[in-house]
Amino acid sequence: MRPAAALLLLALACSPESQAPAPDASPDAGPLLVYTVNAPLAWMARRIGGDAADVRFPAPGDVDPAFWSPDADTVAAYQGADLILLNGAGYAGWVARATLPGRTLVDTSAGIAERLIAVEDATTHQHGPTGEHNHGELAFTTWLDPTLAAEQARAAAAALTQARPDAAETFAVELAEVESDLAGLDQQLARAATRLADAPILFSHPVYQYLQRRYGLNGRSLHWEPDADPGAAEWRRLEALLRVHPARLMLWEAEPLPATRERLAALGVQAVVFAPCGNRCGDDWLAAMQANAARLEAALR
Repeated sequence: MRPAAALLLLALACSPESQAPAPDASPDAGPLLVYTVNAPLAWMARRIGGDAADVRFPAPGDVDPAFWSPDADTVAAYQGADLILLNGAGYAGWVARATLPGRTLVDTSAGIAERLIAVEDATTHQHGPTGEHNHGELAFTTWLDPTLAAEQARAAAAALTQARPDAAETFAVELAEVESDLAGLDQQLARAATRLADAPILFSHPVYQYLQRRYGLNGRSLHWEPDADPGAAEWRRLEALLRVHPARLMLWEAEPLPATRERLAALGVQAVVFAPCGNRCGDDWLAAMQANAARLEAALR
């Protein structure tokens, strides 16, 4: 056994969050059926699991998986999985209301619980078809800090290894590549943050807490939706905020309305799309995150 595989098995033995027993450890068992609650975890599981994992993320493409409620048939599909990879930090609230086999659940952020960010004064608001909600007691877009994403990838690899120990060495090799890719993303974002330094910026929505902490960004959050006009009261609030926090960049989850972009530009604020990518962002989650970083770098140039 290669050293990387041995280290992964050692980590597995000490990892309380990877609870799922091996459904069938024989080489002819077929791929593990793995369900996830968001796109980052699906990307990690596919990269690490390879041919040994059939990874599924069934949330519709037009919803925020954090607030999505699957129908009964989809819950039944989750119940039939060998592994269910959870984000933790209160993400995907439907999981707490559903009856899912405890042996299959893997909270990928359990090992980083002390690094999760508490959300103070969470406000209730509405966007999209999910209705009114707030963003909970913990910030949950953990993967926006690539170092935390790497920890989640390690938890996923440990769970896959426990479920299919005969593939431990392959999983370890693939995990190392995922870790390398995430380290490269971290470096790319760090370069952009260096250019930005302590300059004030804005976030269109309070989902960038881990990005802000990782790179020391001087940011303030609004509750603006890309597909809606903020309204007169919110524009007045922004103008007041800019007097004390003179930001020249505003990060958006998706492309804002042209009228919103133009009005921001008139205030000296450039809109930059930095999609959190909890749901699908094209064919490759990593490429989408790299594109986020590239747009930020380009705006700063």
